Parts: sequence; structure tokens; C-alpha cells
Amino acid sequence: MREVQRKGIIKNNIKNNYYRQRTMKFSQGLGVILGTTTLALVQYQSVSALTSVEVNDIAKPITVMIGGLDGKGSGVIIAKNGNTYTVLTANHVVKKAGYGLYEIITYDGQKYEMESAQTLGKLDLALVRFTSSKNYPLAKIADSQTVKEGATVYNSGFPIPSSSNNQQRIYFFITAQITAKGRGENLGYDLFLSGGPRPGMSGGPILNDQGEVIGIYGKAESVLERDGVQGIPTEKFPNLISNIQNITQNNTQANTPGNNPSPTNEPTPVSFQRLEALLKEGKWRDADEETWKLMLKLTKREQEGWLRLEDVKNFPRQELRKMDQLWVKYSNGKFGFSVQKQIWLELGGKLDGEPDYDTFVKLSDRVGWRKNGDWLSYDSYAFSTNALPGHLPVYVGEVLFEEVEEVVVSFLFSRL
Repeated sequence: MREVQRKGIIKNNIKNNYYRQRTMKFSQGLGVILGTTTLALVQYQSVSALTSVEVNDIAKPITVMIGGLDGKGSGVIIAKNGNTYTVLTANHVVKKAGYGLYEIITYDGQKYEMESAQTLGKLDLALVRFTSSKNYPLAKIADSQTVKEGATVYNSGFPIPSSSNNQQRIYFFITAQITAKGRGENLGYDLFLSGGPRPGMSGGPILNDQGEVIGIYGKAESVLERDGVQGIPTEKFPNLISNIQNITQNNTQANTPGNNPSPTNEPTPVSFQRLEALLKEGKWRDADEETWKLMLKLTKREQEGWLRLEDVKNFPRQELRKMDQLWVKYSNGKFGFSVQKQIWLELGGKLDGEPDYDTFVKLSDRVGWRKNGDWLSYDSYAFSTNALPGHLPVYVGEVLFEEVEEVVVSFLFSRL
């Protein structure tokens, strides 16, 4: 890799608990799903119930709106890895979303693009993610088996106003009782609650009298010809592990879309089929060069043969994520833009687009783009699985910066 110049066109490889309580068996399973992310899980203990106001104070900042003001569903923040937050919601809320179609809106009104959707086994559950430098609290998750029929519980979310009401979606906090517990209900909905269904609340948390999540709200009982709603209890979560551990075992390297399957399992688009074929055959250098060709094509810079900073800044998200998914899939989680992004965040890098040459140097040392303080030439890269995690793909093109005092990678990583 060439030494960074301070002026003109540069050629660079830009690549881009809180609660200390004992974890139950079911929560260990969820920990596998989320890798090394921060996650608050508790063992139920007999303590005095909080007031509804106190539970609401816990519920409000962990509950998110999914889909924007015109509606879709709700969710609950359950984990954090670097600047990436994981939200648990109902799968039917996001299964048709696609990347970037829906926003996640937090309690403070901040809007974030939904970065990925990973289904959880045969349950109507999904994990979605968003990136923020802000500090949001995490939900505590308890064992639903400790909550009995007749117990008071709460659910929070953002219902959709009726068609006759022009009011925007606002946060609701609702008191209910557990009316029954089922066994083997469709999609995992074994928790029965009192109250009427409210569209837009699906995916929101069901909380016990300690403000701990014991289920996910999501289904009306109208099909059963009886009143009430249903939720998926947390005791169902262990059943996920055998189904998804193979695709999440590398989550400690990349807690971003590349390490998660597409929610629809659609075939690879024609434009990415050559890249997929090269990766599948282990032709890593050819795949790297094909990735660069795709990046030029997607930004309409084929004739110029290099990218401007504005091209990186506005790089098509869905296409970038698709390339990343292919890299992560066929390298078994070792390579990919998302792997590089996670390392970047671990090193203290930001996603705010600010130049950060020092962190870029640390990243380059970590993934093997530099050796003994010297930048490697392209021919010196290790195009094999023996390379360091994050070594590929290499950003081999030329990028024109208005200011070249520091190398910028956060723009590309922010597009994931």
C-alpha cells in the first residue's frame, strides 16, 4: 500500500453487567445469538413490586418505534456492541422491510435506519439493529416461567391511530393481566393477556412488575374467537440455539448485516453472481478485484476508475450490504466490510464522517495492511484464509479528498 500523500489523488486501502446478576440457562442461549454484545439478563428474585409509574420509567427509554409515523410496529433495545444496538421485535413487523426501508425511532425522537433483520428460528421474532453514538439503556430480560396466571404485567409500544384519527403515533404504556399460558401455540405465542389488540404495538416488550422483559407482544386472539392478545414468552428463547448458532458463531467479529442472513433468503442478484462464484471458489484476489469493479459500477465511476469522497459518502447501502454478506458468508465470518467496521469501532473509530487517520493506521496494523510500520503493496496482501480477520476486501481504488491530512473510512462503514 502506498504512503498517504497530503495533496491530490491518493491511493489507499480504506476499509472501511450493567447489572451483575446470575444468568439463567435460557439467557445463556440468547447470549449465543448476540455474541459478545452487552446484554442485561436477570434471575427472578422475590422482591417488592414496583409501581406502574416506576415500571413505565424503565419501559419508555428501552421501547422503540419501528416503521415511522405511518406505522408498522414496536421493539425493545436488548443489547449493544460498540455503537451498534440490537432490538428484539416481532418478525412480522420487519419481514418485508428490506434493508433501509424502515426507521427505528427511539424514545427521544431520534431516527435511525434499520440496518438488518435476522429471524429467530420458527418463532415470530427478529433481531434488528441500528447504529448510534448516543447512550441508550438496555432492557433486562427475565424468565417468563416465574410469572403466573393472574399476574399484572405491562406492555409498551407505539400503536397506530385509527384511520379516522390524524394523530401521529405516540408512546403507550398499558396494564394487563396474564390470562393463560399455552403450549405449542403457532409461532411461539404461548402467553395470553387481557385487553384489546392495538396495531403498531406488535414487537413491543411485555414487562413484569420489576420492569423486566418476560415476553414480546404481537398477536390478537380474534382468530380464536375470544378476547385478548398474545405474546411470545422468554422461556421460548432457548429453542432458537440449535437453529441459528451456525450462522451467528462469528458474531463476535461482526455484529452488522454481513453476519446475518437476509430475512427473505432471496437469490443473489445477477450483478453479484460473479462475485459470489469467485468467493465460493476461494479466489480471494479475483473476488477483491471484482468487488472494486462493482463499487465503481454502482457509483457510475467506471470511466474515471476512482471514487470521490462524495461517492463513498453516498454509496448505495443495500448493494454494499449485499457484497458484505457474500464476503462474510464464504469466508466463514473472517472477511467483510462489517468485520472491518467492528474492528474500527473497537479501536475507537467513529461513524460521523470525521477524518481519523490515527485510527485508520491502527486498523491497518490490526488487519494486516501494514507490517512493521510500512504500508504493503497490493501484491503483498495475503489473499487466503490465513490472513488476519478483516484483511479483505481491500479498498484498492483511488479516492479524491478535499483535504488529505487524514484517511476517512467512517463514511463507508456508516453505510453498512
